[in-house]
This record gives sequence, C-alpha cells and structure tokens, in this order.
Amino acid sequence: MAKTILFEVRCFQCCWMEIWGLEHAMRELVRIARYRATANFDPEIIRELFPIHAAQMECPNCGKMELTARIAPKESWTWADEVCCEYCGKIIPAERLAAVPNATLCVNCQSVAERGELLNDAKYCPRCGDAMTLKSISCGNGITRPTFICPNCRHRKTRT
Repeated sequence: MAKTILFEVRCFQCCWMEIWGLEHAMRELVRIARYRATANFDPEIIRELFPIHAAQMECPNCGKMELTARIAPKESWTWADEVCCEYCGKIIPAERLAAVPNATLCVNCQSVAERGELLNDAKYCPRCGDAMTLKSISCGNGITRPTFICPNCRHRKTRT
C-alpha cells in the first residue's frame, strides 16, 4: 500500500473539520474536474493538487465553497487508541482494533479489499467523479459484458 498521506479539511464558515485519505481527496479532485482518475494514481500529485484546489470544493456541512486543506499532522489522525483508515481516513473503531490490533483499514474498506476490488484499481466516473461499480450487462444471445456503471449519474463504460 502507498505511503499514508491524510489531509485535514476545514470549513471556516461552519467550523466543520474532517480527515480525508488520498482516495477521498482524489475523488473530490475528479469531481471538480481538476484531476483525471487513473488506476495507478500518483500520491505526490494528489498531495500537491488537493490543498491548492480545496477552495473550489463545497463543504458537506454548510454548502459554502470555502474549504481549506493541509497535510494532517500525525497527532490529528492517530491518538492513543484511535487509528485512521489508510484508505478513507475515517477513525477505526476501538472494537475493531481490539479484535485486529494491527488493522490499517476500517471494516468497509477491508470488505472492499477482500471482495477483490483493489483499492488502487477503483474506476471513477468521468462525469461526476463517483466510484463506478462493475456489473455484468447482457448483450443478447446469452453473452454478458462486464461494464462499469456510475450509481450517481448512470454513466456506463465497458470494461477494458
């Protein structure tokens, strides 16, 4: 897995704050058309672009476009018994850490990885930036074709 980089994202209008992982930052850059999603994205490019373009992103709490982002200091994402997921940046619950002490992914991200949907191989919609899901679409005569479908805007892309 790539080097862990987490961003501290803030809205000074409503005092909202959240820690985002590289994947979340990349999805937001794709959504505002500042980055084209690729299977093997470069974390260093995301690290440079995300803080610059955060002001063009909408706050999920108040809707204002005045976000700021910076590389999160280590103490803001790892506390005594709290560890953040390396993929999404959310805090891994203490119960999970008690069951799996060396867990680096939250339950949701771990289940995605176990289903074989590699975290760095995620496909993102070129229209809205949401993660696309892989479905088998019938082409007739009993033939199916794997197709990526965006759950948000329903855009389709045949798997290559």
